[in-house]
Amino acid sequence: MKNHIASDVKVRAVLELLKGQKTAVEIASGVGCHPTLLKEWKERFLAGAPKIFETKKVEDEKARQLEELERMVGKLAVQNEFLKKVSASLGLA
Repeated sequence: MKNHIASDVKVRAVLELLKGQKTAVEIASGVGCHPTLLKEWKERFLAGAPKIFETKKVEDEKARQLEELERMVGKLAVQNEFLKKVSASLGLA
């Protein structure tokens, strides 16, 4: 059976569990899942947490790659125009 609990509900449940004000059983009961599943969500949440702080690094790398690709496209466009002119002047076009 698949788990159809919305991700925002899972996050709230995990945060409640991390606060420690309620037991896993209490929280799981309120969400409609088994406490073991709640603990799995917590493990996944904590394992993925460091990625939140890597966002800037990933965005910077994507921006750098985009700039490089734009440079390459510009260079290829200039080369293409040059080759068109050369081939036209040689009567090859």
